[in-house]
Amino acid sequence: MIFNGKWFILAVICLFLVAIIDLSKKYILDKNIINPNEMVIYTTILIGFFGLLHWFCDKKCRPLKKLNAKIYIILIILASLGYLFALSFTYSTKLSPDVTLVGMIVSLNIIFLYLFSSIFFETSPKFNIDIFFALVLIVIGINIIAKKF
Repeated sequence: MIFNGKWFILAVICLFLVAIIDLSKKYILDKNIINPNEMVIYTTILIGFFGLLHWFCDKKCRPLKKLNAKIYIILIILASLGYLFALSFTYSTKLSPDVTLVGMIVSLNIIFLYLFSSIFFETSPKFNIDIFFALVLIVIGINIIAKKF
């Protein structure tokens, strides 16, 4: 069975973590405990702090001076995209009537992930039209369920 091993356990943990994070953000933003900009800024600063702690503790991590310029550019792009995601997700969570609507739209990424990984990544299974349509049906089903609530 494909759904076993460490990757699966970690993925399930991620499922619960992201649900807790998203629900907490919606609650905090709905109660106007903090504004969206402050939430993104302060959580990002704290994530950076935890990243620094991890960097100091991880003996396998290469020193910054040993990374080449191409890796720096890639990391800057990824960090920028991550920050833009945090901003747009936080604002869409604040503005949406229901956090599940935001989650539904973000969940559409499985279609893009499947398409791009099956085409561009050698270690991914090749594109299969049946799997693609199954993913589309799953997304449609999620949308139907969310509309009923």
